[in-house]
Amino acid sequence: MNEPSHPNWTPDPVVTPWDDLLAGVDTPADWATKREKVRERFLALLRMEAAPPRPHDLDVRVHEEWTDAEGFAIRRISYFVEPDERAHAYLAIPAGDAPPGGRPAVLCIHGTTNWGARQTLGLPPSADEPEPGNGRIDGKDFARLLARAGYVTLSPEHFCCATRRPKTARAYDTAEFYARHPNWSACGKSTFENRIALDVLCGLPEVDAGRIGATGHSLGGHNTIFLAAVDDRVRAAFPHCAGLTINQNPAPLHWSRDHWYVYFPQLRPRLLAGERVECDFHEMMALIAPRPLLEVFAINDTDFAAQSQRVGLHVNLAELYRLLDAQANHAFFVFGDGHAMTAQTRALLVSWMDRHLKHAGDKLGPAGG
Repeated sequence: MNEPSHPNWTPDPVVTPWDDLLAGVDTPADWATKREKVRERFLALLRMEAAPPRPHDLDVRVHEEWTDAEGFAIRRISYFVEPDERAHAYLAIPAGDAPPGGRPAVLCIHGTTNWGARQTLGLPPSADEPEPGNGRIDGKDFARLLARAGYVTLSPEHFCCATRRPKTARAYDTAEFYARHPNWSACGKSTFENRIALDVLCGLPEVDAGRIGATGHSLGGHNTIFLAAVDDRVRAAFPHCAGLTINQNPAPLHWSRDHWYVYFPQLRPRLLAGERVECDFHEMMALIAPRPLLEVFAINDTDFAAQSQRVGLHVNLAELYRLLDAQANHAFFVFGDGHAMTAQTRALLVSWMDRHLKHAGDKLGPAGG
């Protein structure tokens, strides 16, 4: 019996708030031209023109070293980020001799938690890191997870928490930072320091500088995006539960508070006037292409409508990766467990890094700092 004839249906086009990403872009050359302009706008958003020069001599010091119960070495280190300012971090190195050329490595960027760097390694808060609550790990020991899988990991402390907590305020208060750098931004400062953390990783004899990834949860999630957007040495990015976008945010002033952690202070008058920001997360993530990017977010994290719009963001990113012949380097995963790191997303993290750092393809583009 023959099937009845029917018309060929053409699916309706997907219309999203992020369609401007590829407006006027039909070829890889078109994107290369537009990418430079997007990068300029992003650096202006970060206010990187106010950043000091990156230090030539990091003077990396090891303050403490021990062997973890699982066999890998942990070092508490510090290094210069400004002439009179040192960052602190925890380095994990798997047991055994590194293979010829070094091991792959991952920069692990913690969320808004005073003991976040130690938390990524499953270590309890130290005496310098008073933490409200019961100090639970809650699956956020992703640096330990990666070290167990054979990666060198570096977990830097954010610049206004833990050992660098402001003297007269609670952790993550940026008033002290802006008194010192009134023309910069907190996001610019954290991105600047994370680039220096990459310098540290690249300088380790145990590390293959051509196989470095970055990941982070919450604040660490969007800092992973910011870092990978400006530094091509990040060969695989895995932002987890990053903040809501700016222009599709029901509370955009979150990105420009007038107290506590102030991300982009220069945006406040514009946002209060109802203006839209000229560089949002779709363009930030587009700067990572064609390098591997897997963004993980929960549909029920903070705001359902805003997170559902993020799916449309990735529809446009997918089209960009297709244009650049690197479709396998882009993915996103949406789950329903809120602002949490689950067994499922932890498994995705290791799988993504293994695929692109242990079994890397040939469509990443040139690496450079």
